[in-house]
Amino acid sequence: MDLAAFRGLVREVTFGIHGVAAVVTVPGGTPVATPIIWLTEASAGTLARKEVHRVMAIRRDDVNVVPRGTLVAVTEHLQTSPALWRVDSQEAVYPDHTRVWVVPAEVTT
Repeated sequence: MDLAAFRGLVREVTFGIHGVAAVVTVPGGTPVATPIIWLTEASAGTLARKEVHRVMAIRRDDVNVVPRGTLVAVTEHLQTSPALWRVDSQEAVYPDHTRVWVVPAEVTT
């Protein structure tokens, strides 16, 4: 059995079932439409933060590198307009996805 094909199938099914449509824009890059998955904050650590923060997984085949400052526009469940999140740090990089910490982005006009 070809494990690479099996891993690809698992990735497609996982992001297809749990994924939420998003637009990811790396600093200096062009916006890329790709699904993200919201994750639990299992590795939140012991230091408390004042700002809201969440963890998301972003597909690496669509966005290979997700540096700090990357913006993610994602429409939350039962919302009509997208919320804008900014990548604060990377938690982990896996072969198929990057796990990042995000905070609400400051909207400047």
